[in-house]
Amino acid sequence: MQFLTDEGAIPTPEEEETREQVIRELKKIVTDWVKTVACQERVPPRRVTATVLTYGSYTLGAHGPESDIDALCVGPCIANLPYHFFAVLRQILKCRPEVSGLQTVENAKVPLMRFRFSGISVDLTYAQLPVLDAVQAINTSSPQYLRRLDSRSWKSLSGVRVNEQIVQLVPDQEKFQVLLRCIKLWARRRGLHCHLLGFFAGIHLAILAAYVCQRFPNATANGLFTMFFEIFAHWPWHIPVDLHGQQTNCTRSDGCLMPIVMPCSPPELCASNMTEGTFRKIREELMRGFVLTKDLGSHDFEWAWIFEPFPYSTTYEQFLRIALCAPTSEELHDWSGWVKSRFPYLILKLEDNGIECDPNSSQEVDHTVVKPNIVYHWGLIPQSDTLLDTSSLKEDFMKYVINDVYGKVKCTDSELTLSLVGASELPKSMYNDSFYSRHLHQYGVGYQAAADCWSTIG
Repeated sequence: MQFLTDEGAIPTPEEEETREQVIRELKKIVTDWVKTVACQERVPPRRVTATVLTYGSYTLGAHGPESDIDALCVGPCIANLPYHFFAVLRQILKCRPEVSGLQTVENAKVPLMRFRFSGISVDLTYAQLPVLDAVQAINTSSPQYLRRLDSRSWKSLSGVRVNEQIVQLVPDQEKFQVLLRCIKLWARRRGLHCHLLGFFAGIHLAILAAYVCQRFPNATANGLFTMFFEIFAHWPWHIPVDLHGQQTNCTRSDGCLMPIVMPCSPPELCASNMTEGTFRKIREELMRGFVLTKDLGSHDFEWAWIFEPFPYSTTYEQFLRIALCAPTSEELHDWSGWVKSRFPYLILKLEDNGIECDPNSSQEVDHTVVKPNIVYHWGLIPQSDTLLDTSSLKEDFMKYVINDVYGKVKCTDSELTLSLVGASELPKSMYNDSFYSRHLHQYGVGYQAAADCWSTIG
Protein backbone atom coordinates (compact mmCIF):
# COMPACT_ATOMS: atom_id res chain seq x y z
CA MET A 1 0.00 0.00 0.00
CA GLN A 2 2.87 2.34 0.76
CA PHE A 3 4.43 1.55 -2.61
CA LEU A 4 1.14 2.29 -4.42
CA THR A 5 0.84 5.60 -2.57
CA ASP A 6 4.43 6.55 -3.35
CA GLU A 7 3.89 5.72 -7.03
CA GLY A 8 0.82 7.98 -7.23
CA ALA A 9 -1.52 5.07 -7.99
CA ILE A 10 -4.11 6.18 -5.39
CA PRO A 11 -6.08 9.42 -5.92
CA THR A 12 -5.92 12.16 -3.31
CA PRO A 13 -9.10 13.24 -1.45
CA GLU A 14 -9.19 16.37 -3.63
CA GLU A 15 -9.05 14.27 -6.83
CA GLU A 16 -11.83 12.04 -5.50
CA GLU A 17 -14.03 15.08 -4.83
CA THR A 18 -13.45 16.33 -8.39
CA ARG A 19 -14.63 13.00 -9.80
CA GLU A 20 -17.72 12.98 -7.62
CA GLN A 21 -18.51 16.52 -8.74
CA VAL A 22 -18.14 15.53 -12.40
CA ILE A 23 -20.62 12.68 -11.95
CA ARG A 24 -23.11 14.94 -10.15
CA GLU A 25 -22.89 17.49 -12.97
CA LEU A 26 -23.33 14.80 -15.64
CA LYS A 27 -26.48 13.58 -13.92
CA LYS A 28 -27.87 17.13 -13.86
CA ILE A 29 -27.05 17.61 -17.55
CA VAL A 30 -28.76 14.34 -18.51
CA THR A 31 -31.82 15.19 -16.40
CA ASP A 32 -32.18 18.53 -18.23
CA TRP A 33 -31.44 16.85 -21.60
CA VAL A 34 -34.27 14.34 -21.26
CA LYS A 35 -36.74 17.14 -20.48
CA THR A 36 -35.66 18.83 -23.72
CA VAL A 37 -36.20 15.55 -25.60
CA ALA A 38 -39.65 15.20 -24.03
CA CYS A 39 -40.63 18.67 -25.25
CA GLN A 40 -39.32 17.89 -28.75
CA GLU A 41 -41.33 14.66 -28.82
CA ARG A 42 -44.43 16.29 -27.30
CA VAL A 43 -44.44 14.08 -24.21
CA PRO A 44 -45.16 15.56 -20.74
CA PRO A 45 -41.67 16.14 -19.21
CA ARG A 46 -42.79 14.96 -15.77
CA ARG A 47 -43.35 11.44 -17.18
CA VAL A 48 -39.87 11.09 -18.65
CA THR A 49 -36.61 10.35 -16.77
CA ALA A 50 -32.99 9.53 -17.49
CA THR A 51 -29.87 9.07 -15.39
CA VAL A 52 -26.15 8.33 -15.43
CA LEU A 53 -24.61 5.16 -13.97
CA THR A 54 -20.88 4.57 -13.51
CA TYR A 55 -18.97 1.33 -13.97
CA GLY A 56 -15.39 0.19 -14.55
CA SER A 57 -12.47 0.88 -12.22
CA TYR A 58 -14.14 3.90 -10.61
CA THR A 59 -17.13 1.92 -9.39
CA LEU A 60 -14.91 -1.01 -8.38
CA GLY A 61 -12.82 1.37 -6.25
CA ALA A 62 -9.57 0.64 -8.10
CA HIS A 63 -9.10 3.79 -10.18
CA GLY A 64 -5.97 5.92 -10.27
CA PRO A 65 -5.49 9.68 -10.77
CA GLU A 66 -5.25 9.19 -14.55
CA SER A 67 -8.17 6.75 -14.89
CA ASP A 68 -11.19 7.51 -17.06
CA ILE A 69 -14.70 7.61 -15.69
CA ASP A 70 -16.76 5.01 -17.52
CA ALA A 71 -20.34 6.26 -17.49
CA LEU A 72 -23.61 5.03 -18.98
CA CYS A 73 -26.43 7.38 -19.92
CA VAL A 74 -29.71 5.48 -19.42
CA GLY A 75 -32.48 7.09 -21.46
CA PRO A 76 -36.17 6.51 -22.24
CA CYS A 77 -37.79 5.03 -25.33
CA ILE A 78 -38.34 8.47 -26.93
CA ALA A 79 -34.59 9.33 -26.90
CA ASN A 80 -32.79 7.56 -29.72
CA LEU A 81 -29.06 7.08 -30.16
CA PRO A 82 -28.34 8.76 -33.55
CA TYR A 83 -30.14 12.06 -32.97
CA HIS A 84 -30.98 12.62 -29.31
CA PHE A 85 -27.72 11.23 -27.91
CA PHE A 86 -25.15 12.00 -30.62
CA ALA A 87 -26.66 15.31 -31.75
CA VAL A 88 -28.77 16.90 -28.99
CA LEU A 89 -26.81 15.73 -25.93
CA ARG A 90 -23.52 16.25 -27.75
CA GLN A 91 -24.41 19.89 -28.45
CA ILE A 92 -25.38 20.45 -24.81
CA LEU A 93 -22.05 19.03 -23.64
CA LYS A 94 -20.11 21.01 -26.24
CA CYS A 95 -21.56 24.26 -24.90
CA ARG A 96 -20.41 23.54 -21.35
CA PRO A 97 -17.21 25.41 -20.38
CA GLU A 98 -16.00 22.41 -18.33
CA VAL A 99 -16.06 20.13 -21.42
CA SER A 100 -13.13 19.85 -23.85
CA GLY A 101 -11.89 17.43 -26.51
CA LEU A 102 -15.38 16.12 -27.28
CA GLN A 103 -15.18 13.18 -29.67
CA THR A 104 -17.91 10.82 -30.91
CA VAL A 105 -17.27 7.14 -31.67
CA GLU A 106 -20.48 6.24 -33.45
CA ASN A 107 -19.52 3.14 -35.44
CA ALA A 108 -18.06 1.09 -32.59
CA LYS A 109 -19.72 -2.01 -31.13
CA VAL A 110 -20.43 0.15 -28.09
CA PRO A 111 -20.99 3.71 -29.44
CA LEU A 112 -19.85 6.45 -27.09
CA MET A 113 -18.87 10.06 -26.59
CA ARG A 114 -15.40 10.70 -25.22
CA PHE A 115 -14.47 14.02 -23.59
CA ARG A 116 -12.78 15.69 -20.66
CA PHE A 117 -14.96 17.24 -17.95
CA SER A 118 -13.10 19.53 -15.54
CA GLY A 119 -9.92 17.77 -16.63
CA ILE A 120 -11.26 14.24 -16.02
CA SER A 121 -11.56 11.89 -19.02
CA VAL A 122 -15.08 10.50 -19.48
CA ASP A 123 -16.32 7.71 -21.76
CA LEU A 124 -20.10 8.09 -22.00
CA THR A 125 -22.13 5.28 -23.59
CA TYR A 126 -25.90 5.06 -24.07
CA ALA A 127 -28.65 2.54 -23.34
CA GLN A 128 -32.20 3.22 -24.52
CA LEU A 129 -34.82 1.51 -22.36
CA PRO A 130 -38.27 0.61 -23.79
CA VAL A 131 -40.06 2.80 -21.19
CA LEU A 132 -40.57 6.49 -20.43
CA ASP A 133 -39.44 6.31 -16.79
CA ALA A 134 -35.89 5.00 -17.33
CA VAL A 135 -34.80 5.65 -13.74
CA GLN A 136 -37.48 3.44 -12.21
CA ALA A 137 -36.88 0.72 -14.81
CA ILE A 138 -33.12 0.58 -14.29
CA ASN A 139 -33.50 0.59 -10.50
CA THR A 140 -35.83 -2.42 -10.60
CA SER A 141 -33.64 -4.21 -13.22
CA SER A 142 -36.74 -6.01 -14.43
CA PRO A 143 -35.92 -8.90 -16.82
CA GLN A 144 -38.83 -7.87 -19.06
CA TYR A 145 -37.11 -4.56 -19.83
CA LEU A 146 -33.73 -6.17 -20.43
CA ARG A 147 -35.21 -8.68 -22.89
CA ARG A 148 -36.59 -5.83 -25.02
CA LEU A 149 -33.31 -3.93 -25.37
CA ASP A 150 -31.70 -3.49 -28.76
CA SER A 151 -28.25 -5.07 -29.22
CA ARG A 152 -26.30 -1.83 -28.79
CA SER A 153 -28.11 -0.89 -25.58
CA TRP A 154 -27.56 -4.42 -24.29
CA LYS A 155 -23.81 -4.17 -24.89
CA SER A 156 -23.67 -0.71 -23.30
CA LEU A 157 -25.52 -1.95 -20.22
CA SER A 158 -23.28 -5.02 -19.85
CA GLY A 159 -20.51 -2.99 -18.17
CA VAL A 160 -22.84 -2.03 -15.30
CA ARG A 161 -24.20 -5.56 -14.98
CA VAL A 162 -20.71 -7.11 -14.92
CA ASN A 163 -19.53 -4.64 -12.27
CA GLU A 164 -22.41 -5.58 -10.00
CA GLN A 165 -21.61 -9.27 -10.37
CA ILE A 166 -17.89 -8.82 -9.63
CA VAL A 167 -18.66 -6.87 -6.44
CA GLN A 168 -20.97 -9.68 -5.29
CA LEU A 169 -18.53 -12.50 -6.14
CA VAL A 170 -15.40 -11.05 -4.48
CA PRO A 171 -15.03 -12.23 -0.86
CA ASP A 172 -13.06 -9.18 0.39
CA GLN A 173 -13.68 -5.92 -1.43
CA GLU A 174 -10.74 -4.03 0.08
CA LYS A 175 -8.13 -6.66 -0.80
CA PHE A 176 -9.61 -6.95 -4.29
CA GLN A 177 -9.21 -3.20 -4.80
CA VAL A 178 -5.56 -3.29 -3.70
CA LEU A 179 -4.83 -6.26 -5.96
CA LEU A 180 -6.52 -4.66 -8.97
CA ARG A 181 -4.60 -1.40 -8.45
CA CYS A 182 -1.35 -3.39 -8.41
CA ILE A 183 -2.23 -5.34 -11.54
CA LYS A 184 -3.26 -2.19 -13.42
CA LEU A 185 -0.05 -0.38 -12.47
CA TRP A 186 1.99 -3.42 -13.57
CA ALA A 187 0.11 -3.62 -16.88
CA ARG A 188 0.61 0.10 -17.62
CA ARG A 189 4.31 0.05 -16.79
CA ARG A 190 4.96 -3.07 -18.88
CA GLY A 191 2.97 -1.82 -21.90
CA LEU A 192 0.05 -4.24 -21.53
CA HIS A 193 -2.87 -1.91 -20.76
CA CYS A 194 -4.43 -0.84 -24.05
CA HIS A 195 -7.37 -2.78 -25.41
CA LEU A 196 -7.22 -1.17 -28.86
CA LEU A 197 -3.64 -2.35 -29.32
CA GLY A 198 -4.40 -5.98 -28.52
CA PHE A 199 -3.61 -6.00 -24.80
CA PHE A 200 -5.75 -5.99 -21.65
CA ALA A 201 -8.90 -3.94 -21.18
CA GLY A 202 -9.86 -2.91 -17.67
CA ILE A 203 -12.59 -5.58 -17.50
CA HIS A 204 -10.03 -8.33 -18.29
CA LEU A 205 -7.85 -7.30 -15.37
CA ALA A 206 -10.82 -6.93 -13.01
CA ILE A 207 -12.03 -10.48 -13.70
CA LEU A 208 -8.52 -11.95 -13.37
CA ALA A 209 -8.09 -10.13 -10.04
CA ALA A 210 -11.50 -11.33 -8.83
CA TYR A 211 -10.61 -14.92 -9.77
CA VAL A 212 -7.44 -14.80 -7.63
CA CYS A 213 -9.39 -13.32 -4.71
CA GLN A 214 -11.97 -16.13 -5.00
CA ARG A 215 -9.27 -18.81 -4.96
CA PHE A 216 -7.43 -17.37 -1.96
CA PRO A 217 -9.96 -15.54 0.25
CA ASN A 218 -7.65 -15.46 3.29
CA ALA A 219 -4.44 -14.35 1.55
CA THR A 220 -2.80 -10.99 2.20
CA ALA A 221 -2.66 -8.38 -0.58
CA ASN A 222 1.02 -9.26 -1.16
CA GLY A 223 0.11 -12.94 -1.36
CA LEU A 224 -2.72 -12.29 -3.82
CA PHE A 225 -0.39 -10.34 -6.13
CA THR A 226 2.12 -13.19 -6.06
CA MET A 227 -0.60 -15.76 -6.80
CA PHE A 228 -1.84 -13.67 -9.74
CA PHE A 229 1.44 -14.34 -11.53
CA GLU A 230 1.70 -17.96 -10.39
CA ILE A 231 -1.80 -18.78 -11.65
CA PHE A 232 -1.85 -16.96 -14.96
CA ALA A 233 1.77 -17.50 -15.99
CA HIS A 234 0.86 -21.21 -16.13
CA TRP A 235 -2.80 -20.99 -17.15
CA PRO A 236 -3.91 -23.39 -19.95
CA TRP A 237 -5.48 -20.81 -22.23
CA HIS A 238 -7.71 -23.26 -24.07
CA ILE A 239 -9.77 -23.07 -20.84
CA PRO A 240 -11.62 -19.78 -20.18
CA VAL A 241 -11.27 -17.92 -16.88
CA ASP A 242 -14.75 -17.95 -15.37
CA LEU A 243 -15.80 -16.59 -11.96
CA HIS A 244 -18.81 -18.93 -11.92
CA GLY A 245 -16.80 -22.02 -12.83
CA GLN A 246 -19.07 -22.79 -15.77
CA GLN A 247 -18.10 -24.63 -18.95
CA THR A 248 -17.89 -22.30 -21.93
CA ASN A 249 -17.54 -23.40 -25.53
CA CYS A 250 -14.49 -21.36 -26.49
CA THR A 251 -11.18 -22.71 -27.70
CA ARG A 252 -8.05 -21.29 -29.28
CA SER A 253 -9.37 -22.38 -32.68
CA ASP A 254 -12.30 -19.96 -32.21
CA GLY A 255 -9.86 -17.06 -32.12
CA CYS A 256 -10.09 -16.59 -28.35
CA LEU A 257 -6.40 -16.45 -27.46
CA MET A 258 -7.09 -15.47 -23.85
CA PRO A 259 -10.77 -16.28 -23.19
CA ILE A 260 -12.16 -14.47 -20.14
CA VAL A 261 -15.87 -14.85 -19.36
CA MET A 262 -17.91 -11.89 -18.15
CA PRO A 263 -19.90 -12.85 -15.01
CA CYS A 264 -23.34 -12.11 -16.42
CA SER A 265 -26.28 -14.10 -17.69
CA PRO A 266 -26.10 -15.41 -20.30
CA PRO A 267 -22.28 -15.75 -20.07
CA GLU A 268 -20.34 -13.83 -22.71
CA LEU A 269 -16.66 -13.63 -23.52
CA CYS A 270 -14.97 -10.27 -22.98
CA ALA A 271 -14.27 -8.54 -26.28
CA SER A 272 -10.62 -8.74 -27.25
CA ASN A 273 -8.31 -7.42 -29.98
CA MET A 274 -5.50 -9.76 -28.96
CA THR A 275 -3.22 -11.12 -31.69
CA GLU A 276 -0.57 -13.83 -31.63
CA GLY A 277 2.11 -11.20 -31.07
CA THR A 278 0.42 -9.31 -28.23
CA PHE A 279 -0.64 -12.62 -26.64
CA ARG A 280 2.99 -13.75 -26.65
CA LYS A 281 4.15 -10.57 -24.92
CA ILE A 282 1.45 -10.89 -22.25
CA ARG A 283 2.53 -14.47 -21.50
CA GLU A 284 6.19 -13.45 -21.30
CA GLU A 285 5.37 -10.62 -18.91
CA LEU A 286 3.27 -12.92 -16.73
CA MET A 287 6.20 -15.33 -16.57
CA ARG A 288 8.58 -12.47 -15.75
CA GLY A 289 6.29 -11.46 -12.88
CA PHE A 290 6.17 -15.05 -11.65
CA VAL A 291 9.96 -15.36 -11.69
CA LEU A 292 10.38 -12.06 -9.85
CA THR A 293 7.79 -12.81 -7.14
CA LYS A 294 8.48 -16.49 -6.45
CA ASP A 295 11.16 -15.54 -3.90
CA LEU A 296 9.64 -12.64 -1.98
CA GLY A 297 11.66 -13.65 1.07
CA SER A 298 14.89 -12.61 -0.59
CA HIS A 299 16.52 -9.93 1.56
CA ASP A 300 17.15 -7.63 -1.41
CA PHE A 301 13.73 -7.92 -3.09
CA GLU A 302 12.02 -4.64 -4.02
CA TRP A 303 8.49 -4.19 -5.37
CA ALA A 304 9.76 -1.61 -7.87
CA TRP A 305 11.39 -4.42 -9.89
CA ILE A 306 7.99 -5.74 -10.96
CA PHE A 307 6.75 -2.31 -12.01
CA GLU A 308 9.81 -1.26 -13.98
CA PRO A 309 8.81 0.45 -17.27
CA PHE A 310 9.23 -1.83 -20.27
CA PRO A 311 12.61 -1.13 -21.98
CA TYR A 312 11.47 -0.62 -25.58
CA SER A 313 14.69 1.05 -26.73
CA THR A 314 16.91 -1.88 -25.72
CA THR A 315 14.48 -4.67 -26.60
CA TYR A 316 13.88 -3.91 -30.29
CA GLU A 317 16.24 -2.83 -33.05
CA GLN A 318 13.62 -1.46 -35.44
CA PHE A 319 10.38 0.46 -34.96
CA LEU A 320 7.37 1.40 -37.06
CA ARG A 321 6.92 5.15 -36.69
CA ILE A 322 3.28 6.26 -37.06
CA ALA A 323 2.86 10.03 -37.34
CA LEU A 324 -0.53 11.76 -37.34
CA CYS A 325 -0.97 15.48 -37.92
CA ALA A 326 -3.82 17.93 -38.55
CA PRO A 327 -4.28 21.70 -39.02
CA THR A 328 -5.59 22.29 -35.47
CA SER A 329 -5.36 20.56 -32.11
CA GLU A 330 -9.10 19.89 -32.14
CA GLU A 331 -8.93 18.24 -35.56
CA LEU A 332 -5.88 16.22 -34.47
CA HIS A 333 -7.78 14.94 -31.44
CA ASP A 334 -10.63 13.80 -33.67
CA TRP A 335 -8.32 12.37 -36.35
CA SER A 336 -6.09 10.46 -33.92
CA GLY A 337 -9.10 8.98 -32.14
CA TRP A 338 -10.47 7.71 -35.43
CA VAL A 339 -7.13 6.25 -36.59
CA LYS A 340 -6.47 4.59 -33.21
CA SER A 341 -9.82 2.81 -33.47
CA ARG A 342 -8.41 1.24 -36.66
CA PHE A 343 -5.06 0.17 -35.15
CA PRO A 344 -6.14 -3.50 -34.65
CA TYR A 345 -6.32 -3.84 -38.44
CA LEU A 346 -2.78 -2.45 -38.82
CA ILE A 347 -1.40 -4.89 -36.23
CA LEU A 348 -3.01 -7.85 -38.02
CA LYS A 349 -1.72 -6.57 -41.37
CA LEU A 350 1.83 -6.55 -40.02
CA GLU A 351 1.43 -10.11 -38.75
CA ASP A 352 0.10 -11.16 -42.17
CA ASN A 353 3.37 -9.82 -43.58
CA GLY A 354 5.37 -11.99 -41.21
CA ILE A 355 6.17 -9.23 -38.71
CA GLU A 356 4.95 -9.25 -35.14
CA CYS A 357 4.91 -5.93 -33.32
CA ASP A 358 4.84 -4.60 -29.80
CA PRO A 359 2.53 -1.57 -30.14
CA ASN A 360 3.59 1.02 -27.58
CA SER A 361 0.61 3.17 -26.60
CA SER A 362 2.64 6.18 -25.43
CA GLN A 363 2.35 9.31 -27.57
CA GLU A 364 5.23 11.57 -28.56
CA VAL A 365 5.29 14.97 -30.30
CA ASP A 366 7.62 15.79 -33.17
CA HIS A 367 8.67 19.38 -32.40
CA THR A 368 10.28 19.76 -35.84
CA VAL A 369 6.80 19.71 -37.39
CA VAL A 370 4.78 22.94 -37.32
CA LYS A 371 1.31 21.36 -37.38
CA PRO A 372 -0.16 19.72 -34.26
CA ASN A 373 0.97 16.08 -34.31
CA ILE A 374 1.15 12.78 -32.45
CA VAL A 375 3.78 10.09 -33.04
CA TYR A 376 3.75 6.42 -32.03
CA HIS A 377 6.65 3.95 -32.11
CA TRP A 378 5.90 0.23 -32.33
CA GLY A 379 8.67 -2.29 -31.77
CA LEU A 380 9.00 -4.74 -34.69
CA ILE A 381 9.80 -8.43 -34.39
CA PRO A 382 10.42 -9.93 -37.86
CA GLN A 383 9.75 -13.67 -37.96
CA SER A 384 12.15 -14.10 -40.90
CA ASP A 385 14.17 -11.91 -43.29
CA THR A 386 10.95 -10.12 -44.24
CA LEU A 387 11.32 -6.61 -45.65
CA LEU A 388 8.50 -4.23 -44.76
CA ASP A 389 7.20 -2.00 -47.54
CA THR A 390 5.78 0.95 -45.62
CA SER A 391 4.32 2.52 -48.78
CA SER A 392 2.07 -0.42 -49.58
CA LEU A 393 1.30 -0.88 -45.87
CA LYS A 394 0.16 2.74 -45.63
CA GLU A 395 -1.88 2.48 -48.83
CA ASP A 396 -3.69 -0.60 -47.56
CA PHE A 397 -4.25 0.85 -44.07
CA MET A 398 -5.58 4.16 -45.41
CA LYS A 399 -8.17 2.30 -47.48
CA TYR A 400 -9.42 0.79 -44.25
CA VAL A 401 -9.28 4.12 -42.38
CA ILE A 402 -11.47 5.90 -44.99
CA ASN A 403 -13.73 2.97 -45.84
CA ASP A 404 -16.88 4.95 -45.08
CA VAL A 405 -18.10 8.54 -45.35
CA TYR A 406 -17.23 9.22 -41.71
CA GLY A 407 -13.59 8.31 -42.34
CA LYS A 408 -13.37 10.29 -45.59
CA VAL A 409 -14.60 13.44 -43.87
CA LYS A 410 -11.98 13.14 -41.13
CA CYS A 411 -9.21 12.52 -43.64
CA THR A 412 -9.82 15.69 -45.67
CA ASP A 413 -7.19 17.90 -43.99
CA SER A 414 -5.38 15.36 -41.81
CA GLU A 415 -2.33 13.25 -42.58
CA LEU A 416 -0.79 9.91 -41.66
CA THR A 417 2.76 8.77 -42.41
CA LEU A 418 4.45 5.43 -41.77
CA SER A 419 8.21 4.94 -41.69
CA LEU A 420 10.87 2.64 -40.26
CA VAL A 421 13.35 3.96 -37.69
CA GLY A 422 16.12 2.37 -35.64
CA ALA A 423 16.38 2.37 -31.85
CA SER A 424 18.96 5.18 -32.01
CA GLU A 425 16.36 7.44 -33.67
CA LEU A 426 13.80 7.13 -30.87
CA PRO A 427 12.93 10.21 -28.79
CA LYS A 428 14.82 10.44 -25.51
CA SER A 429 11.63 9.86 -23.52
CA MET A 430 11.57 6.24 -24.76
CA TYR A 431 14.98 5.37 -23.37
CA ASN A 432 14.87 3.48 -20.10
CA ASP A 433 18.27 2.82 -18.55
CA SER A 434 16.95 1.50 -15.28
CA PHE A 435 18.99 0.35 -12.32
CA TYR A 436 16.76 -2.69 -12.10
CA SER A 437 17.33 -3.79 -15.71
CA ARG A 438 21.09 -3.71 -15.19
CA HIS A 439 21.13 -5.64 -11.92
CA LEU A 440 18.37 -8.21 -12.09
CA HIS A 441 19.52 -10.94 -14.46
CA GLN A 442 19.26 -13.52 -11.67
CA TYR A 443 15.54 -12.71 -11.38
CA GLY A 444 14.82 -13.42 -15.03
CA VAL A 445 14.28 -9.93 -16.40
CA GLY A 446 13.31 -10.26 -20.05
CA TYR A 447 12.55 -13.95 -19.44
CA GLN A 448 11.46 -15.73 -22.61
CA ALA A 449 9.07 -18.48 -21.61
CA ALA A 450 9.68 -21.92 -23.02
CA ALA A 451 7.06 -23.24 -25.42
CA ASP A 452 6.09 -26.10 -23.10
CA CYS A 453 5.61 -23.98 -19.95
CA TRP A 454 1.93 -23.24 -20.62
CA SER A 455 0.66 -26.26 -18.75
CA THR A 456 -2.17 -26.38 -16.26
CA ILE A 457 -1.63 -25.80 -12.57
CA GLY A 458 -5.13 -26.95 -11.68
